[in-house]
Amino acid sequence: MNSRFATIITIIFAFAVSGCPQETEWTAEQKDVHDAMLAWSKAVSAQDGEAMWEMLSPDAQELYERELKGEGGVRQTVKLNQAAIRPDARTPEDERERIKKMLKTLPEDPDAMSVKEYYVWRLTPDLTQEGADRTARLFDKTNISLISIEGENATVVLKKGDPDRYSWVRHDGVWKFDLPPSILRALEDTRKREKQTE
Repeated sequence: MNSRFATIITIIFAFAVSGCPQETEWTAEQKDVHDAMLAWSKAVSAQDGEAMWEMLSPDAQELYERELKGEGGVRQTVKLNQAAIRPDARTPEDERERIKKMLKTLPEDPDAMSVKEYYVWRLTPDLTQEGADRTARLFDKTNISLISIEGENATVVLKKGDPDRYSWVRHDGVWKFDLPPSILRALEDTRKREKQTE
């Protein structure tokens, strides 16, 4: 065996033995982020929507609040469409049927729901064993390519998954499941527009 080939083999063997530091030697912060991911996975497995709500970032919770209460949101949509199918409404019969079908996909009385209750209602159909197994596989340490932390924000990149990255934010010392950057930017833009019209 020539010396150059032996050197290459030695380097490959050393890399294989040492492995990727990101996979085997996480910092305390990275471990904390992964612990938050495992807690989320456990809540999914337990079909515990209320626990999942508590693990959401304030921005993510605000997004669901806007979805429920905001202009064009669920409360307004249900109210307007229920009015359209009242007996005294002049809505054509075929349109009434379409509206009735659509209303079946929404809460019957969203005005009576808190944001957390709405989130749990919305999430419940997706809390299946298949979904729990998928989340467990996605968030398993062996599927994590990188946990990048900048200040109070963390990005987790997965080896396999669609999406293949997740955002977390540290709020009051606790890592919370956050919105993707694109949605967070859209939320910020909405807030700015609202302030301009005040």
